[in-house]
Amino acid sequence: MKYFLTNGITVRAFVVCMLMAAAMQASAQAYPSKPVRILVGTPAGGPGDLVARGSAQALSQALGQSYIVENRVGADGMIAGEAAVRSAPDGYTLYVADSFAISLNPVIRAKMPYDPEKDLAPIIHAGTLASLILAHPSVPANNLRELLDMAKAKPGTITFGTFGLASSAHLYVEYLKNERNIQFLNVPYKAASLAFPAMLAGEVNVVLFAIGPAVAQVKAGKAKALAVNAPGRSPLMPEVGTMKENGVDIDIQTWFGLFAPAATPRDIIIRANTEVAKGLINNPEAKAKFLTSQGMDTAAPAGTSADAFAKFLKADRANYAEVVRVTKARIE
Repeated sequence: MKYFLTNGITVRAFVVCMLMAAAMQASAQAYPSKPVRILVGTPAGGPGDLVARGSAQALSQALGQSYIVENRVGADGMIAGEAAVRSAPDGYTLYVADSFAISLNPVIRAKMPYDPEKDLAPIIHAGTLASLILAHPSVPANNLRELLDMAKAKPGTITFGTFGLASSAHLYVEYLKNERNIQFLNVPYKAASLAFPAMLAGEVNVVLFAIGPAVAQVKAGKAKALAVNAPGRSPLMPEVGTMKENGVDIDIQTWFGLFAPAATPRDIIIRANTEVAKGLINNPEAKAKFLTSQGMDTAAPAGTSADAFAKFLKADRANYAEVVRVTKARIE
């Protein structure tokens, strides 16, 4: 004989449903029950790596499990990105990426092995990295406006060290050439970490480099800071004007964020967002160690919700599509 609850549900079916719900709740409460890896597509010691390590520390302290950072460098972040999207969406693989890996790659490349918008779930925006337009002390310009005037007067004579077709430095050089008829001599390096010392040695006249590690060289008189590439002036060098203040209004900002494979459970996304916001972005000691020391601006959208980050990403991708249209940059 069967016993029925309301709506024709048997007692046995009801019990089974309750047991399944309890098991799911217990599983969610148990997460993470084993170490979690955080993939990052940039080298150890760089801003992206520090975002990953700061996130790992915040999550480990809050959730009591090991978070292990794995640096998988190459292909403009796509090696780490592809490994992330191919991982199980169970919360045990996370991914730290920058604006170029997420927003620029899909619009500048003819093809990619995955689509960041569809294949990754945004967790949290960690901050925007300020960088400097830097010149060797032998360059007579004292700000970016003066440098641009020099380059326009003598096209192709001022060397600009860039680092890849998808780098911010290359995009600025192409923008100035195509939109302003200002031509620098583009000298490509394999990485920003190679272009920067080349400028210090006088091999090239100008580079774009992260403000955090560049400040000491500027203060020592080994480089000139001509402009800061950030939404506003940086507290690390408040005397240096922004790109916009120097007459360059194209928006090429480097931000970093935390992601998970698409279809990762929503409760895991929300928990990771909450703990990274609390333990890294809004924790003065951790923020100073991992973010602001590199010149990272942690004003909103950094530290906001996963939904706010997703909304930001749509606008950012549209902005980079316009940058690519203007600069005519393309990677086949």
